[in-house]
Amino acid sequence: MNQEEKKLINLLLKDPEINNFCKINCLTGENILNNLGKFVIQRENNRIYQDCNKNDCDGLHTQLEYNDNKVELSYIPCPNLEMDYHNNLDLQYFPNSGEFLKKEPDITPARAGVLRQITKFTNEYKKGKFTKGIYFYGHFGTGKTFLMMKLAKNLSEKGAKVFIAYYPDLTRHLRSSVATGELEKMIIKLKNYDILMLDDIGADTNSAFIRDEILGPVLQYRLHANLPVCMTSNFSFSELRNHFMESKNDLDVLKSDRIIERLRYLMTEVKLADRNYRTGVEYQKKD
Repeated sequence: MNQEEKKLINLLLKDPEINNFCKINCLTGENILNNLGKFVIQRENNRIYQDCNKNDCDGLHTQLEYNDNKVELSYIPCPNLEMDYHNNLDLQYFPNSGEFLKKEPDITPARAGVLRQITKFTNEYKKGKFTKGIYFYGHFGTGKTFLMMKLAKNLSEKGAKVFIAYYPDLTRHLRSSVATGELEKMIIKLKNYDILMLDDIGADTNSAFIRDEILGPVLQYRLHANLPVCMTSNFSFSELRNHFMESKNDLDVLKSDRIIERLRYLMTEVKLADRNYRTGVEYQKKD
């Protein structure tokens, strides 16, 4: 690589969007040179976007994508236009969620794989077509909820109807709704939203009722209807299997295994091994 090529790469990487794109997808200088035209177009368009006048905007902008080891340009709705994503996003039991959604995630090496999965899911998702969701798991405070919320916002801006709930509070509400007659209405909602996201599964108190009469049927319905599911948890799938067992009898083990089988089909298990953003503690990788 000669000096002129290095200068050009450094110039492109001064663009924050291009820099983040290359970090997330682990692109090298050679990758940039092999797709130089696309990066130059994106840099120029990013400069234009900064001065975009909403009244003159055609509503479309370019965006870099990385699919099957290839850099591509696609068109997205103009980010400077008012995006009424709130109508598509149903957040339940999240105080101060508005402030959460305004923040952008830190780009760290530990998060690179997770952010690639988020980008992949966002790009591949189409209504009516099965898209495997993401199961974010890892230690407390690593940003699992935050990253899932950002994914929810991205998808809602594409027009998807997204239901996202803090799972322990959701299960508490479902139990109480038996007495009010609202249970079936809530189950229909969980079954039919374009995308279902459940936060902190495994932090709830397990019950056979929730597992067998609600979670199992909801997952089964969404599996057959090609409707994606995403979740966060402190547990891996194998650890969550133990949580779903009320006892070690054969029937309980079978029912727990059925839930885990559906989860494996519906979602890709992605570990977030980052630091604890609440305490600053660095977690040691054991994998």
